[in-house]
Amino acid sequence: MSEKIFERREFIKKWMQGSLLLLSVPILKACQEEWLYPPYFIKRDRCIGCGECLKVCYYSAIVLPQLSSYSIKKEECTNCGICEGVCKFNAIDISAIDYFINKERCNLCGKCLPFCSDNAISLPTNNLKYTIAKACVGCGDCVTVCEREGKAITYNVRYYSVINSKCAGCIERCSSVCPVSGAITKSNKKAVINTSLCIKCGRCLAKCDRGAIIPSSVVLDQSKCTKCGKCYTICTYNGVTKTGELGQSPPVIDQGKCTRCGKCIPECPENAIYTVVPLTVHDPILDMTKCTSCGECIVECPEGAIKRELKNAEINQTMCYKCGKCMEVCPESAITR
Repeated sequence: MSEKIFERREFIKKWMQGSLLLLSVPILKACQEEWLYPPYFIKRDRCIGCGECLKVCYYSAIVLPQLSSYSIKKEECTNCGICEGVCKFNAIDISAIDYFINKERCNLCGKCLPFCSDNAISLPTNNLKYTIAKACVGCGDCVTVCEREGKAITYNVRYYSVINSKCAGCIERCSSVCPVSGAITKSNKKAVINTSLCIKCGRCLAKCDRGAIIPSSVVLDQSKCTKCGKCYTICTYNGVTKTGELGQSPPVIDQGKCTRCGKCIPECPENAIYTVVPLTVHDPILDMTKCTSCGECIVECPEGAIKRELKNAEINQTMCYKCGKCMEVCPESAITR
């Protein structure tokens, strides 16, 4: 008797389970109706193919046959190691190369400074400053020597000229000290300077007590000055003044700031910047078996040396039940409805 009661209970239990299963079918189907739950879509311009959404989709409704793949362009990689530092999954292995300054070769010209965007190079020239003095006769020697350096000195007035209203026509005084014959002549009782012959030596200036001669002049752009000191050395007229002194500290490259871009090396006229390569050096490695295609390394690489082959996910609407989990977990907010 007890066995029959037990069989009857099992029959009722299974009948109720089957009924609930049959009743749930239209309910699940109703969940897919667009009027009740709008369908989810992938924003292709935002999807980075990382596959994070696949992990939370219980219904296998998201299709991504292959994650976005990454590779390092060896010819553009400077081995700075920045991408290695931001990769949370240890998928990147970089042989970091260090840059140093040969203190014996470095002449503290500072030509490397403008090319270091990371301010990693320190030279003891901060308080040193060169300026153009009143004694400048505009000979242009400093302009010539600076053209091979920072191009910081340029002509403000290129040629010598005469102010007719001040000139008394006494060219014997100014022409007598001019080393070039025919550079100063007389026309209409006034002195005339032949700019093609004038060597801008400035000797005529001291002889003209009326201040009728306007010399050529130069200007120095402090933002371009490399503080090499060549203009100060070449000037024989005391037309360049120097304030401050070179510090006693040696030139150094801060390894914590240096990104190993290499832009400073070709700018050093003394070949004073050199690199130290580790003994176990190897080409940059990106292990796609560890990479999650998150894209963080691309954002951080200063040289754009990481290449990405983008793969986009797709949502199979017939299998999607609009639970919203994929939208919550997507790091790029690439899923919408």
